[in-house]
Amino acid sequence: MERIKRKAKIPLSLFYLKYFAYIFAFLCLLAISLLILFNALMNHKVVYPADYAQKKAHGAYHEIQMAEKVTADRIPELCDYAIFDSEGNVKSGNLRGNAAQKAWDAVRGKKATIRKYSYTVIPRKAEYCVLRYTLSPQYRSPFLRKILVPPQMLILLSAILGMFFIIILIAVRFGKALNKRLATLTFVINKVEQQELDFEISVSGIKEVDAVLHSMDHMRRALKDSLERQWEVEQGKNRQMSALAHDLKTPLTLVRGNAELLLESELSETQKKYTEYIEKSALQMQNYVQTLIEVTKSWQGDPFRPQKNACASLFQEMELQLRGLCAVRHLTPVWECHYTTNEILVDHDLFIRAIVNILSNATERTPPGGRVFLVRPAAHVSNRCKSGVRPVVGRT
Repeated sequence: MERIKRKAKIPLSLFYLKYFAYIFAFLCLLAISLLILFNALMNHKVVYPADYAQKKAHGAYHEIQMAEKVTADRIPELCDYAIFDSEGNVKSGNLRGNAAQKAWDAVRGKKATIRKYSYTVIPRKAEYCVLRYTLSPQYRSPFLRKILVPPQMLILLSAILGMFFIIILIAVRFGKALNKRLATLTFVINKVEQQELDFEISVSGIKEVDAVLHSMDHMRRALKDSLERQWEVEQGKNRQMSALAHDLKTPLTLVRGNAELLLESELSETQKKYTEYIEKSALQMQNYVQTLIEVTKSWQGDPFRPQKNACASLFQEMELQLRGLCAVRHLTPVWECHYTTNEILVDHDLFIRAIVNILSNATERTPPGGRVFLVRPAAHVSNRCKSGVRPVVGRT
């Protein structure tokens, strides 16, 4: 059954294009806003137009030409000036050095505009007055002209800063929107990783991402079905093992009970020894069967329960197992074990089971008439496990 919520889808390319359109629209809005602001500054006389100084220079042309003497108060606003004699010597003005030389070049007719400056030459009797100005917007306030960059440069810097701000703002918004659309992918991946497969998928609204989500939903359902089948198979195996373990308990109880009855009767020493082997082995098998029943009832398996055990009883049980297995296969047991501590921390059942497995393998691989050694010399005490054993298999 589909577990995906339906939602309108758009291609990923259109998703990207939408945010590029946002950037373009905001940049156009920024340009229009700066243009309106610049026009408002000029309309309110905060900023002079670019040709303001040129118009003032042309307006003062005749006044300066007819004046008896040119003084600074006759020079138009935003203009610098220099008074030259007919030989090109500076008589007065605020242009000196290289600036004065360029103004004289304008008198000689070389250029009316040199680099960023424009010049207006006003001929007078035996002298020339040269006005220098720039064809660019200027602040009306002298204070603003000193502390700020020119208006056109200020507008350009504002445009650059505004452009960066818009791009960063749209990029952050785009990142959040994309993360929100991709959050469903992360959600699905985390759920599948944790094997929590019963959930509903919300689509992102992006066509390509939703195709991936659709595939992941199929994978989720297939994995869920597979895990459910596996769980059912495991449950069936556990039920069968539990039933088999229960079936084994009855014959083992009979074997143990009959062995105990035999021990109460008149037996030879050899018969009594073998009957004790049977009785103890039956008890051991009953413990294993009980453990198997507990394991089949739990998902966690056989728990590890370490406890302090007396070395004397453990080694006695190990020796008994060795002699019993060797007696069945007509082998000679060799017991050479020693211990240097009275107690060890082990899980009794797991420890004895491991020793029995080792001894069983040893007796199975030893030819008839051979010897099986269970050796733990004191000289070979391990630093990592001071209660360790070392089984050795050999022949006579």
